[in-house]
Amino acid sequence: MGGLVVRNNLSQQSQPTRNIPTLTKKPTQHFSKQQKESFIDQIGTPAMALYRRNRQILPSVVISQAILESQFGTSLLYKTANNPFGVKGTYNGRSVTFYTREVEHGKSIKVLAQFRKYPTLSAALMDHNRLVAKKFIKHKNIMSYRTSTNLLQQNGYATDPHYANKLNHIIVKYQLYKYDLKAINE
Repeated sequence: MGGLVVRNNLSQQSQPTRNIPTLTKKPTQHFSKQQKESFIDQIGTPAMALYRRNRQILPSVVISQAILESQFGTSLLYKTANNPFGVKGTYNGRSVTFYTREVEHGKSIKVLAQFRKYPTLSAALMDHNRLVAKKFIKHKNIMSYRTSTNLLQQNGYATDPHYANKLNHIIVKYQLYKYDLKAINE
């Protein structure tokens, strides 16, 4: 998962590691157009409301991160922890532990990490918005999704060196910039 720099690498702790699943970003199924649109709207509607309130994180960026990190809401992390963004750490003391892939010094490695477990998708969206605004996209009124995705990558949201490009591709492919225009103009 991309995950935040809020890293909690547990691989050096002496805890049993059997039966801990590995998170993967490789889609294991094909999605119908209706399934994709439903997930995009499920994330997009509250993302637009958050943007209108604080003018901080463009809805297209939020939606593209959720698509990439949760494979349209089908990932194990999303299903078990309402965490569509791969946010590491704990939320109100709650977390789940998975193996995940990270890129360190240009090499992909497998690490054991804690991910935030949210009570609801709404809590995940609000927490993600707060964290991204505080640590990764600190400026308000950015109207370019490319500027926003570049800031996410430059400021260490994910270890994937192609993270911004992947988000930009998703935004264009699914025309997520329409959510930005709607949020900005309403």
